Parts: sequence; C-alpha cells; structure tokens
Amino acid sequence: MRPLCLMALVFLAQVTNAQQFGGNPPSVHWRQLYSDTARIIYPEGLDTVASRVATIVNKIAQNNYHALGNQVKRIDIVLQNQPITSNGYVGLGPFRSEFYLMPPSDNFDQGTTHWADQLALHEFRHVEQYNNFNHGASKVMHWLFGQDGYAVAINAAVPNWFFEGDAVYQETYLSPQGRGRLPSFINAYPALWRSGKEYSWMKLRNGSLKDYVPNHYDLGYLLVNYGYTRYGSDFWRKVTTEAAAFKGLIYPMQKAIKRNTGLSYSQFVNAAFDDYKKRFGIRSQKNITDSLAGNNKVMPVNYTTLTHYYYPQQIDAGSMVYLKTSAKQRPAFYFRDRVGEHFVRYRDISSETQFSYSNGKIVYAALETDPRWSWKTYSSLRVLDLRSGIQKKVTRHTRYFSPDISVDGKFLVANEVDLQERSSLVLLDAQTGKPLKTFSQPGIDYFANPKIKNAHQIVAAVRQRDAATYIGLIDLDKKTIEQLTPPTVKPVGQISLYGDKVYFIGSAGLKDAVFCVDLRSHQIQKLAQDEFTAYFINAAAGTLNWSSFTADGYQLRQKPYRDAVWTNLSREDFVKGSSGIINDSVHLSESPVNAAMPVLPSGKYAQLTAPLNFHSWRPNYDNPEYSLTVYGNNILNTTQTQLYYLYNRNDRSSAIGGSFTYAGLYPYIGLGSRYTINRQLHLKNEIRSWNQWDNYLSVSVPLNWIDGRRYNYLNTGTNLGYRIDFNRGAGYAPSDHFGYLTHSLSFGQQVQRAAQDIYPKWGYGISLQYTYAINKWHSNQLYGRAVFYVPGFLPTHNFVFSLTAQQSSVKYQLFSNSINFARGFNGIDSTRMGTVTIDYHLPLWYPDWGFGNLLYIQRVRGAAFYDYTGIKGRSSGFYTSLQSAGAEVYLDTQWWNQHPLTFGLRVGRLLTKDPVAPGRNRLFYEFILPVSIIPK
Repeated sequence: MRPLCLMALVFLAQVTNAQQFGGNPPSVHWRQLYSDTARIIYPEGLDTVASRVATIVNKIAQNNYHALGNQVKRIDIVLQNQPITSNGYVGLGPFRSEFYLMPPSDNFDQGTTHWADQLALHEFRHVEQYNNFNHGASKVMHWLFGQDGYAVAINAAVPNWFFEGDAVYQETYLSPQGRGRLPSFINAYPALWRSGKEYSWMKLRNGSLKDYVPNHYDLGYLLVNYGYTRYGSDFWRKVTTEAAAFKGLIYPMQKAIKRNTGLSYSQFVNAAFDDYKKRFGIRSQKNITDSLAGNNKVMPVNYTTLTHYYYPQQIDAGSMVYLKTSAKQRPAFYFRDRVGEHFVRYRDISSETQFSYSNGKIVYAALETDPRWSWKTYSSLRVLDLRSGIQKKVTRHTRYFSPDISVDGKFLVANEVDLQERSSLVLLDAQTGKPLKTFSQPGIDYFANPKIKNAHQIVAAVRQRDAATYIGLIDLDKKTIEQLTPPTVKPVGQISLYGDKVYFIGSAGLKDAVFCVDLRSHQIQKLAQDEFTAYFINAAAGTLNWSSFTADGYQLRQKPYRDAVWTNLSREDFVKGSSGIINDSVHLSESPVNAAMPVLPSGKYAQLTAPLNFHSWRPNYDNPEYSLTVYGNNILNTTQTQLYYLYNRNDRSSAIGGSFTYAGLYPYIGLGSRYTINRQLHLKNEIRSWNQWDNYLSVSVPLNWIDGRRYNYLNTGTNLGYRIDFNRGAGYAPSDHFGYLTHSLSFGQQVQRAAQDIYPKWGYGISLQYTYAINKWHSNQLYGRAVFYVPGFLPTHNFVFSLTAQQSSVKYQLFSNSINFARGFNGIDSTRMGTVTIDYHLPLWYPDWGFGNLLYIQRVRGAAFYDYTGIKGRSSGFYTSLQSAGAEVYLDTQWWNQHPLTFGLRVGRLLTKDPVAPGRNRLFYEFILPVSIIPK
C-alpha cells in the first residue's frame, strides 16, 4: 500500500493564517443596513455608529471628491467593536472592509476626529481606488483570476505609497483635521532632511532594520498632496488610470507620471521634496549632522542602534524613569541616575506607550486577548514597583487606557471605552482595581491622558465630537468640566501636572511644542525651545523632561525649570491659525462628517450569510502537480471554501476535490473530499490501476493568547479520514477501503521580538501527532517535534535547538513520513527515526541596497548548523546515523518595493555516508526558496 498523505491537515493549516478567521463568538448578534454604496454589518447596539458610517460613505460616493473614476461597487463594511486596537482595512478576496472601532488613545497618533468618521473617510478612499483601477491589464487579471489576481495586478502597478497617501489626503481634505494637519505625522521626512540623511529612493520605499525610515503613509501623503497642488485635482486620476492599465508594461506608475508631468519619476519626487524643504525652511546638507543638537541632551544619541525613549518622568533632582525600546531590544522600563542607566523590567505587551509614575510606582495598560475569539482583546492595568521590580495585575479583561496613579498610591484613574464607543473616566482603588467613581458626558468623544489632581478632580485632554480638543478639569463629585483651554482642532494632549499648572503638548503650525496653563487664571504659555518637535512632557522635581522626534528616534531632552523661558498667549492666539500641510479642503459645511445623521432602518444579519462566496481562482504548479483552485470566504470570515482540479504529470492521474471549514463555533469544523481518477502503481510484474476517493472530517480548537510578556498558543485537533480504492483489472477485489484517525496537540510560548531579532530571544514550541488506521490494517504512526529558541552571544543572535522523533508500525506503513532528515541526506523509509538539529543564527550585514526598483536587500544573515538523524530499521539490530554540518546564508529582500521574500544558500558536508548513495560527494549545496512568491 502506498503511503497516505494526510491532506486533512493541509487545509486545516491553510485557514490558520486567515485574517482573524472565526474571531467573533456566536453570542454576537449581527445586524445590517443597506445603501447603494455600502452594506454596513455590525453588532447589536451600534445602530447610530452604523448609520453614521453609511451616511458618510454615501455622501463621499455622491460627490466623488478628487475623482479617480466613476465606478461605484457596493462594499461590505464590518464594524468590529471588540478589539482594542485602532485600525481598519479594505481588502480583496473577498472585497470587504473592517473597521476596528476603538479610538486611538494618543491625540497625536491619528488625530482627534471622531474615530468612526475618520475610518469612513480613509477606508472608503481605498474602496474608490479598488473600484476604479479596473482597467487594461488589471481588468484582464481580474477576469482571469478573480479578486486575488486583480489584487496582484493593481499592487504591481500602483505603489502602496499612493494607496495610503491618497487615503490620508482624503481624510484631511474632507474633515477639519486628518493626519495631514498633524505635525507629528508630517515631520517624518523633515527630521531626515535636517540631519542630512538623504537616503536612496529604494531605501525610502522599502525601509530599514538599522535606520529610521518613514513609512509609506508619510511618503505617500507628501507626494499625493504635491501632485494635487501642483497639477490639479484630476492629476492622480489620469496617472492611476494609465498605471493600472499597464500603459508601459514595466514601471507603469513611473511612465504615467512622466506622461502627465513631463518629469521623470525621480525628478517628480525630488521636486516634491524640494518644495517641502522650502516650506520647512530646510537647506540641503551634504553631511550628516547631529540629530539632537543643543544643550538639553540627557545622553548622547546612539547612532549605531535606532533607539526610542518614551514618557521620561522625573523621580527626584538626579534621577528619572522612562520606557526604552530599540531595534535590538523589546520595550523595557529603565531608571537613570547620576551613576548611569539601570534596567527595571521588560514591559508587558501593550497597545500604547504611555505610562505614569508616582512615589516609586509605575502604572500602565497591558494587552490581553481571549484565547479562542481573536477579536476579543482587552487593556488591563498593571502596577510595577520600581524598587523591587515586582509587578501586580490590578485588573483583568477590562478596557482601560492611559492610566495615572495618585501621589499617595491609593488611586488610579483611566479612560474606559465600552462596546458602544462611549468613553468614561474611572477612578479605581489601586490595590483591588475596584471602580470607585465614574464620569461621562454626552458630546464628549474621548478622555485622553487623564491625570489625578486629587481624589475628586481629574485633568484630561477632552475630545469633542467635532474633533476639537481642550484641557479640562473634571470634578467627579459635581459631575462638571471646566475648560482650562479653549477648544481647538489643533491637537492638545500628553499632560503633566506640576504645582498649579498643567503642562501639555500642542500643535502650532508645523511644530508640536510644550505649553502650560494655570489652573486658577487659565493663562496659557508656550515654552521657547530649539527643537522642531516635543512630546511626552513631564514637569517634576524642578525639571522639565520631554522627547524630541529626530532622525535617530525619540531622544530625551531636559531643562531645569528655572531656565525655562515662557511666552504668554491669549486664548484667541492659542486657537487661531492652522497646523500641518494641505493646500485645499472642503468647506466644513460641505464635509461628509457634518452631514445630517439619521438612524437608518436595519435588519438582522445571519452569521452564515453567503457561506461560499467564491471570489478568486488560481492556477498553481507544485512538481509534479498542476492545479486550479477556486477560493471562497464569507464576509464575517467564519467559512473558508476551496474547490480544485489537480493533474499529476508523473502518473497522469486527475483529481477533483474540495474542502470547507467553519469557524463560527468554539472548534473549527472541517470537511474535505477528493476523487482521483487513474491512479497507477508499478509492481514487480504488473501495473495496479484504481480510482481513489478520500474523505475527511476534522475538529480542532486553535487557542492563541497574549498574557504578560509572552505570546502563547495551544492547538488540539482530531481528523477522521476515510479512503476507498475502486480497483480496475483482474486479481483485485472490486474495492478496498479503510479509515484512519489523527490526533494532534501543539503548544508553545515566545517573547516579543525586536525589529532586528531573527527569532524570539526566548521561546519554545512542541507538537505531537498520533495517526492510526481503523477497521482494516493495523498501522499507526507517532510523531513529535520540539523547538527551543535561546539567546546567542550577541543581542540579535539566536541558538535554535530542534528535536524530532517518529515511530511507525512495522508491518503496515500507510502514512507518509513527517520527519526531517539531517540536511543533505536522502530520506529513508523506516519505523523509528529521530533528528536533532543545532542552529546558530546571526545577522551579517544590513546593506539597505537595491537596483531598478526591482530587488532590495534589507538584511544578509547567516547560520551554522549541525544535524544528527538516528534510524532504527525494521529488522532487529539495524541502526544507522546520518550526520551533517554546514552553513547557510539568507537574503531578506523586498521585490517591487513592497513584497518581502527570503532566499538562501546552504553549503554543508555529510559527516557520514549516505546509505541511499554511498559513493556520492560528501560536499553538498542547496538553494533555499520561498514557499510562495505570490502575495495573498
């Protein structure tokens, strides 16, 4: 009997990488509302939010601002209210959008526009892009391969900087704020230019693991804004229409810009950069300069390793505490005094960088997740004793953000956001986490950066529904808010209380600067400073601390309070003027966010609506098999379907099959079937021919969760397979049939990785699998694997130890080998086998180099290995060992400026003879190729 490949495991493995597959529990009841533009799908209780989103996207579609075309195809928008991350996306395969409704906790991150409004403005621009790029070759790819083929085409034609830059432009153009008006957003490139860091275009497009490089949002907004300003509102429609049609098969975007501007691609980019340098008053520099010039440095800049310092807080006259992270190290709390810097503790995994300190205690919010339902995430409070390093979990499975601790350590305050997007201030007992007082008010969108003044009063940066913010003094007992500063659409936040003043960061023109306001007189003052940006202000112990954003990361600044020079501002001067860069915007009365927002009629939405929803079809070749597969997913992403045809060129067999997985219940439930025609097996004196029907049923429970400083997983599953052989020819029974069961268990943990880490510094993964035949042959196989990750000799080095073992039945071996043999050796069929591998991985070079906008090499890394495989044969007393050692070199690359692929070369030596080919050369080399080069 030919060994059986466990195909049920294949389609189960495929679904685990889907975007939050089966992430919502069945207890969530869904509703929907329709329009010509979008169908909004949302949990019960969010009718107002859903109606608001529908109204905004409808108005955008009706007015077609800065049109990219005239096509409108209805999009399904799913509102997710359980995750605590602030995000959103529009995707193809299937065509849908998801809004993560949790507002960002920092006013300088995404701004202060009502979060659902901003998502609607930004994400619907992606909908317009996808609807209007369907031209020429992209349209052909759409027709030939469905949505996945269309995605490959338009992402090859139109760069990601345009997709995101154009969406940021729309959120800015159509609202009173948007990221284009945030100095914290637009200062990324000016920080490079001031330091004389004129990186190559390919480095700007692909990023770096060693240097700070702005992302494609930063780049895209500058270029898109320049294009609209210089060449008119129709410019990008013409460019993207030609690019998506591949008018100019190679480099279509570059050629489209050339045709519409008369400038080469590089000339267009340089002209845009020169224009912004003039706006920022920056002269081109030939030499790299100190990115932290001035007299307020706390420590020298680390030019070797990109390092960030967040929220410095003064303890006394000679010491401070801060959060530090770098390209080589995950986030950790540090204490600094006159002696030097002292490590306190790695921070738990968190969704925000903010923390607060008082009287020897640090408080911050840590990320927690539900093991099974990946959409359900939490932000819970931790209190860390700075002296002992002991941390306490004050709350679990809560939605608290940006906490502060009182001077006496008895109280905590945090902003709480419920599942209906409502923001409240909560005062808690610092020992038990019990809520003591709460405060909320209609019309207030969010309480950012709350600080405790006393047990009754809180100071916070208050966001209003209209995107305006102010510094407010909240009285928890009287249920009142006193406006310390006038509301302004220029962001304010990142508060510090000291004496009778509130210190905060505010936007002014192209800068973010330090301000303060007197609690009694409400007099506003602005700090005179040399830096272009300042963040995370802290006033304590006669000292001002903050971080300046530079080309080398967020760097610490410090100034004695007595040396600070302040300028008085009237409330009118504080409010007037604008911030950021945009040359055009719609009048506020015409803004979609100010449209009338009626609550629209809605109905129920069943979780299993359109369970198949086929969207793409893709050919594939995996020697020796050719295949064509049709893919389907429902909109809530609880089902995955595949139908396929397969042809094997070796035995000339054909197969049709399919699989279906449902993840809407606690376990995943999978079904699969494949019928193979014309199977053949060459025996000694004859050829056996048969048709084969394989059927599969699987049940699995995938658990993945974050708790503390570790990522954890525990996966269990059972697969039932049943195979029927329909024999052809004399000498065989009309049919053979048998079944088998596979039980699997895998679990592991790993710590958070830094940017340059190849593998986690600490981690392990263990998997076990037992497969056995039922109802005919007595055959079984036990397989196990364990992998351990251990730090190497230097910070970004790793030891990786692996142990794999397999035992199969002696008489009937029905199941294919799962074990990896020592590298360089041919596989051997046997009953008992085990492999031990030792690898040492290290980075060799960060070239940050590419050519032709085709290939970019981000990192070259190496590995040394030693492998040992022991094999015990079927006959008693037989044992052989396979040993090899060698080295590997890997290239971590980016193709076409946005698709990451890793290639490698392995060179080794067989330390023992190869039993399959005893006379072969002991030296061997192998190319290591990516599993797939097509992005999914």
